[in-house]
Amino acid sequence: MKNGLSILLFLSVIVTSCARYESSTLCAFPVERIHEIQGVSIAARAFTKKDCKHYLDRDVLCKGYQPVQIYIKNSSESSYLFSTTRVTLPTVDPEEVSKKVHSSTVGRIAGYGAAALLASPLFAVPAVIDGYKSAEANDTLDQDFLAKGAHDCVIAPHSFANMILFVPKEEYQETFSVTLIDENTNKPIKIIASTR
Repeated sequence: MKNGLSILLFLSVIVTSCARYESSTLCAFPVERIHEIQGVSIAARAFTKKDCKHYLDRDVLCKGYQPVQIYIKNSSESSYLFSTTRVTLPTVDPEEVSKKVHSSTVGRIAGYGAAALLASPLFAVPAVIDGYKSAEANDTLDQDFLAKGAHDCVIAPHSFANMILFVPKEEYQETFSVTLIDENTNKPIKIIASTR
């Protein structure tokens, strides 16, 4: 009986330490950070390590990427086209960044597998569970980065876009511009944004 309780306790500790992915949705911006032109306003902020952990559940800064959240609000009667190619900051696809911050599924399985061979066969159970949880966490991470990452889109009248630009750290600048194209007239509007 005592041995059974020890096994259950051991397994519960292992399972609760499994890889997981938990992030929060992106928040809107305070009014004082917004720059506006022709009924379109934009706000930007560079993520800190704490922001990365909260909104992305991973420290992407240590992997060489500066996440920049941009919030574009269209209060006009026009629809505007947004494209990452019309942002003066160089950006990286969210998929590339997410792959760099994946949990190491193979490493976790190998570690438990070695423990199963050397110490106790009981480690085979967490190897399977943690391997599955790690792969599941990586899939969720990929989907979240893709959903939050900046992508080409139409910002309809009286709507907004809230997304993250992933910028190589060595090429990050606090001030940059975003050019939107009026969907009906093809006229561009250029808005200067700043993360300061």
